[in-house]
Formats: sequence, structure tokens, C-alpha cells
Amino acid sequence: MTIHHYKQLSDDLYQKVIELWTITGITNPARADSFEAIQHSLENTGTLITAQDDGQVLGAMWVNHDYRRLYIHHMAVLPEMQNNGIGKALLKEALGIAKETGYQAKLEVHRDNPAARHLYQKMGFKDLEGYITMIKREL
Repeated sequence: MTIHHYKQLSDDLYQKVIELWTITGITNPARADSFEAIQHSLENTGTLITAQDDGQVLGAMWVNHDYRRLYIHHMAVLPEMQNNGIGKALLKEALGIAKETGYQAKLEVHRDNPAARHLYQKMGFKDLEGYITMIKREL
């Protein structure tokens, strides 16, 4: 398994990552994860991090920052490859970027995802007490 960092998105990589995110339920049309949106992020403050084996994307995450916090988005690992250290390896990459830049690492996790919450807690993340996540998807 190798870890890759991308600042440019190819059609092939996009298709592989979207397939992973679809299989794991990370993406849906309301999230607007278009090629253009992801590429725009990568051209600015974003990085796409993947774990691959022989060209197959086993896991991926997308990070970007606002010059004070590193936001971890869409972390996913193929279901049949979970519990093999891939998620931990991806998260270590993101935390390495946070450390290198001096930014706090921040992420959201669904309350009904105990495996991810367990990993994040093991890696030092804590619940942000008193906060509720809100979003306005339609403009």
C-alpha cells in the first residue's frame, strides 16, 4: 500500500474516488462533489490523499484549510479493507499536514458511525461540546 497526495485531479482518479465514496456512503448528490468542485479545492488549499495498492484506491480523504484549521472531509476505506490500518495511515497523513502548517485539525463524523468515532478518538480527536453542525445547501 502506498499513500499519495494529489493537487490535481484526473478523470480516472476522480472516478475511482467517487466509486469509493459511493460504496461507503460518503457522497450523495446534495454534497456537490463534482469534479470541478474538488479540482477547485485542490488548486487552492486542498489535497486529496489516497491509499492505493496496484492502482486500486483502497481509501481516500480530502483535506483543505482556511489558514487556521485543516478540515478533513470524506475519509473512507473500502469495506473489505477496513480494520487493516488504512484509515489510521490516511489520518496520520492529514495530521502531518496539520502539524507542518500549524493548523488545528477538524472533522465531522456521523453519530451513527462508531468505528470512525473510535479511530478519531484514538488519534486524539475530541467531541466539540456545545456545537451543532448546520448547513445551507441551496443558495
